Amino acid sequence: IKQRTRSQSISVYLGIPNAKLPLIDALVLSRLDQMCLRYLGPARANLDNATSTLLPFSGTLTSPPQELPQTGSKPTVVVCIGRGVEPAGFKLQTSDIDKIAEGLEHTQSENYCVLLSPEMSPHLRSKVLALLVSRLRLNSRSDVQVVDYSLPDQPSPVGIIASASLVVASADDIASVSLAASLQRPVYIAGEERTTNILRNYYQVLDSSNLVRRFYPKGSRYSHMVMPDISGDIDEYSALRDHEPWAKYDSQQDLDGIVAFIRQRIKVLNE
Repeated sequence: IKQRTRSQSISVYLGIPNAKLPLIDALVLSRLDQMCLRYLGPARANLDNATSTLLPFSGTLTSPPQELPQTGSKPTVVVCIGRGVEPAGFKLQTSDIDKIAEGLEHTQSENYCVLLSPEMSPHLRSKVLALLVSRLRLNSRSDVQVVDYSLPDQPSPVGIIASASLVVASADDIASVSLAASLQRPVYIAGEERTTNILRNYYQVLDSSNLVRRFYPKGSRYSHMVMPDISGDIDEYSALRDHEPWAKYDSQQDLDGIVAFIRQRIKVLNE
């Protein structure tokens, strides 16, 4: 592109490209991307042509709805299942799907909407439908909808997640975690206890920033892990310990920082 425009263009890439990093004029990385590069060496983590945001910018919104749309009279729990693998440190197993289903059975919601990643394999999709969706539907009190993004003409996840009372996301579904946090929805991470390496550290950053909590429902098989000195109201979806109030993620601040960085890069490249 730069050759065709005679260097009158600037290349901006969101995430880690499959190319030599110095060839990109401006890289917009998430904190997770930055941590992955740092693992490869300090030189890659301190690039002059890169800026970073806490959440992947491609999965965030800069204008969260002021009034969230409602899908019905009862609150909806949105369950997001990713493609099955996050190279930074997680692989979704059958036991994880089973734990999500069991955990949700111990909560009070009557409406569920399950979102399936378009990158999910047919084998994993069949497991989710059998172990999670069918199990939730056995409970006569529950209304369970499924949105499969491998099929055409599906509703946007933005509206679905924006209308949710809360979001439960499998640990491999970084895009849904980012979208939910940018929409200022409570986000609970299923399988976070099995994440490893870089991804485990990344979720610790998001947890300490009060943007996510581990999915440990009250009354589930995790009850023995609940700390005995919890004071005040217990979060029934993350009953491990006391929590600080949820933080509100500011995507507009991210956008302003990215725009300022790209303008600075243009100035440097034109010198």
